Amino acid sequence: MTDIFARTGRYRCMIRDEPSTTITIGWEQMTGENPMVYYSTSDYGQNYNSYANQAYPQRTVHAKGMHNHFARLSKLRPNTVYYFVIKDSDGISKRYSFKTLPDEHESRLSIIGGGDSRNHKTARQNANKIVARCRPHFVLFAGDMTGGDSSREWQEWLDDWQMTIGQDGRLTAVLAARGNHEKSDASIVDMFDVSHQMVYYGLTFARGLMRIYTLNSMQSSSSSQLAWLEQDLKESQTVAWRMAQYHHPMRPHNSRKHEQEYMRLHWGKLFYSYKMQLALECDSHISKITWPVRATTNKSEVGYDEGFVQDPAGTVFVGEGGWGAPLRAADDTKRWTRASGSFNQVKWFFVDLNKVEIRTIKTENAKSVTYLSDDNRFYMPQNIDLWNIDGADYITLYNRNKASFVPEKAQILMEIASSSARFSNDEVTLKWKSIYEVDRVKFKIQISTNKIFWKTVGILQGKGPSANKQSNYEYVDRTEKRGGKYYYRIAAIDQSGKEFVQEYIEVRTLGSETLDLIEGSVHSGQLQVPLTLTEPTRVIIELFDTKRRPVFVREFDAVSGGQSFPLNIRHLEKGFYLLEISCNGKLLKKSVKITN
Repeated sequence: MTDIFARTGRYRCMIRDEPSTTITIGWEQMTGENPMVYYSTSDYGQNYNSYANQAYPQRTVHAKGMHNHFARLSKLRPNTVYYFVIKDSDGISKRYSFKTLPDEHESRLSIIGGGDSRNHKTARQNANKIVARCRPHFVLFAGDMTGGDSSREWQEWLDDWQMTIGQDGRLTAVLAARGNHEKSDASIVDMFDVSHQMVYYGLTFARGLMRIYTLNSMQSSSSSQLAWLEQDLKESQTVAWRMAQYHHPMRPHNSRKHEQEYMRLHWGKLFYSYKMQLALECDSHISKITWPVRATTNKSEVGYDEGFVQDPAGTVFVGEGGWGAPLRAADDTKRWTRASGSFNQVKWFFVDLNKVEIRTIKTENAKSVTYLSDDNRFYMPQNIDLWNIDGADYITLYNRNKASFVPEKAQILMEIASSSARFSNDEVTLKWKSIYEVDRVKFKIQISTNKIFWKTVGILQGKGPSANKQSNYEYVDRTEKRGGKYYYRIAAIDQSGKEFVQEYIEVRTLGSETLDLIEGSVHSGQLQVPLTLTEPTRVIIELFDTKRRPVFVREFDAVSGGQSFPLNIRHLEKGFYLLEISCNGKLLKKSVKITN
């Protein structure tokens, strides 16, 4: 499926880094050049110039007959809807949107999980439609997207994936794992831009509410992956919930499938030792859910069956595929199996600090299921067909490890926004708003005539943590002004006095001369200094930082006429500087801004 407005298509988004402040947008670039993602928290439709932010694709790869582009967006606001379009030389895409994950451990997460979508197109499309209707925060997909890993199959798969997009253009992020029908790790890396080339990785959600491990059952379970998993689990014991997704089940519930004894020996031991409470498995094309179990080699333990026994402190295993692959019989149940069946299905998890609710959605009637929204995503949509287990349509897994939970330190995401200034009666009234304000912050208000040398005129105490609510501030500067143009700088400072947010405002009182601004970038390596001389003369160029410390001096003889002198700035940090040029008995001053 391609976009009717531009020759881009097969859109998807992924989480490969911090889930509340980053996201990756992927698409196929069919024709056109120089694609750019334009995005903002406001919806401007296809008016790309109105969007506040833009990003080039950081990675492009030709794979499976497609030119795959990936734009990795960062410094986003948590729990916030972003709207975006993709513009290239041929046109503009439709307007789409995504929503970042929440950044509070008291949040609740909705997750859909499953896998094995390889053969039956209608069943695959039905499961995709369930994603669009249930509006989860993200999807776990544990491998076997296609049957033969061919270009044609992947293109059809991504065409069908467009059915996960909501009626309002909302994309749902996916965390992808590799299955045995993906012939190499590169298939997953090139389609979903995962962060690890061997397709095993971990991501923490909502300040430690949950850490999800995507494992690769096609890699050795006793190699570097095992060492990484054990070390990461050791370091993540203060997380509230630990969950794994991978393709091959340790103990498949279909008699045709092989037991994965090495996985049981290596991973199973770690799962119990480090409290992996939940695991999503696939491959067998059936539905199952187990009681909490732990791996053991003691066959005399009560309830022992194929290397596991029930244990309330163990792992609940759910699965095993059913996103569209041919169904198989659930004919290999264990003594610790809670329920099993054979039907097309996905798992639906509601996660909070106290419990996880696990539902199984039968996907055959997807077309008749109504759409949820961000506001009611934890409700049951009309006509949803849920698997009944023990007389209920969901089971509850309670958090036995809540006492050891320690929320991760909050990120400093604070922003100063909506700033304004008004000059009247020799006073300047500054107004601004903050969002995601942190505790014990202060605001330092400074004034300058050249944006180089700043004078502090006031300090305001912050109002305290505000999450995504805005706090309003006002400051009146009554210091004497000589007229002309002034600049104000509002800086948020922490307890140690370190600045971490700045906002600049320009105020005009009466007309006056200000310093010309020259801009250069560290990337280009040179700053071009224009100068017109009426006669040959000796020239001295000096560059100072904002504390008037010299950082560069160049002295040379110059001829008359208009010319430009290059200065090497590769060694300088970005920011503002003062440039002084001595020539013909005069001193010229210019403001310099150096960017990345």
